[in-house]
Amino acid sequence: MNSVKTCKSIYIYTYKMAPHCCQRLMQKIHSKDIKLDEYGKAKEFCLLSIARPHMRAFHSSWFCFFIAFTAWFGIQPLLPTIIKELHLSRKDVANSGIASVAATIIVRVSAGHLCDKFGPRRVMATLLVIGSIPLALSGLITSGTGLIVVRLFIGFLGGTFVPCQFWTSIMFNYKIVGTANAMVGGWGNLGGGFTFLLMPAVFQLIKTMGVHEFLAWKIAVVVPAVICSATGISILFTSDDCPQGEWINRRHAHAKTEELRAVHEENLPMKGHHKSHLNKQPKVWTYITISLLIIQYGMCFGVEIAGNTILNLYFLYKFKIEGCNETTVTISNNNSTGVTLIGVEEVDLSCSVLNQSTASLIASLFGLMNLFARALGGTFSDVFFKHYKIPGRLLAHQLCLAGEGIMLVIFSQMKTIPSAIFVLIITSLFVQASEGTTYSIVPYVHAKRIGVIAGVVGAGGNTGALIWNTIWVQLVDVEPSWWFWIIGVIVFSGSMFTMLLRVEGMTIWHILRKQEKGENGENETALER
Repeated sequence: MNSVKTCKSIYIYTYKMAPHCCQRLMQKIHSKDIKLDEYGKAKEFCLLSIARPHMRAFHSSWFCFFIAFTAWFGIQPLLPTIIKELHLSRKDVANSGIASVAATIIVRVSAGHLCDKFGPRRVMATLLVIGSIPLALSGLITSGTGLIVVRLFIGFLGGTFVPCQFWTSIMFNYKIVGTANAMVGGWGNLGGGFTFLLMPAVFQLIKTMGVHEFLAWKIAVVVPAVICSATGISILFTSDDCPQGEWINRRHAHAKTEELRAVHEENLPMKGHHKSHLNKQPKVWTYITISLLIIQYGMCFGVEIAGNTILNLYFLYKFKIEGCNETTVTISNNNSTGVTLIGVEEVDLSCSVLNQSTASLIASLFGLMNLFARALGGTFSDVFFKHYKIPGRLLAHQLCLAGEGIMLVIFSQMKTIPSAIFVLIITSLFVQASEGTTYSIVPYVHAKRIGVIAGVVGAGGNTGALIWNTIWVQLVDVEPSWWFWIIGVIVFSGSMFTMLLRVEGMTIWHILRKQEKGENGENETALER
């Protein structure tokens, strides 16, 4: 309470001292004219507002998630320098990518329960602080094993999507909570692209001060670590757990907590709670549909996460200076530890057309498409829904996944950097649009278990990333471009699973049936009602 009074006093003093034009802006930013429901949840948005508790929590959740993603992949843009110093093999680096994703799955299992007990604000703060520690200490590593261990613990930051989504679910009315979750999830994911712009810039800035590159990267990783830790600590004093303030004061008349904690960073655009009038279908079809959506989400969000861990390295490995003879260096001794390493091949990037900064800049494009691509998928699904109802959503989903698979195969065949960049952008659009179409289907699978299904499907994304990174380990020393070709074929084939999805008693095949308008009216979905 003291922190609240202090912030209020500072605001009042600043407001009185500010010019008239600034006072009007501050009134807008701190607007409290937000309509609430009977439980204190916000029924509308005021994006320019940072008023407590609702809009402050909204902006805190996406910003924390953004910082977490920035820090989670903070080492990735600097890997070429780390490889050069520690004489790492391609498999060492690839295995560290697996470790960073694996930890996220572990944290996800427990984060929801912790949010239920302590509130999203404390869990978010704890994950940010804990994840920042190994990132700050990563400069102490001396081997590939050390890199794997450090990235494993940094991966805890990937679990912040649980409190991020839980937070907005507590603060916003069911009519807009889907939109709130989608916005904070999408904006937070931008951190995965932003870090490829930030870290090389920080690294180069430190080098211009006369610092050697091997020391520069060690200092550079401290920057996101400090920001991450400071953000975690600050939200404890500047935001709230729920509409009533502290978590212990929350009203218990909200949705079931197991549904709230199962939400995901790409949550669904659900329109509201409703009395179910679903077309009845056997439970086995519901289970089959959920299982297939889990697999398919691993084919889109899993590809996005895996892409964030390998793309900058792929461009360095793939595009070489013509006529340059790349030599393979076999390491016989690690001078820093005195340990003899037999048969370990060091990565030689001397023949690469790109450098660390340019490769990271290109890789950032893949993540930055989150700004609108995921929402584009949802809009695409809505358009098809308007004309074909549920089968339309299924068709939009299949088209996006099939497009993703085709573009991944095409990307694997690109021989020039400009063409690769162009195809990468198109591929990213399909990848993230597929995420949007997936979560446009989720609300219709089981009306009473929307949150639970959303969480289970979301977990498929992290599991998919783990599988794709494992495949990368096997191919990185052979031909890296095969990775995109293989995944492209798998994704295209997996898009055909959509033909087996059965939602509210309807499948994609219903589009082929010439139904009369009256018949369509009878099949009106529960969410429309």
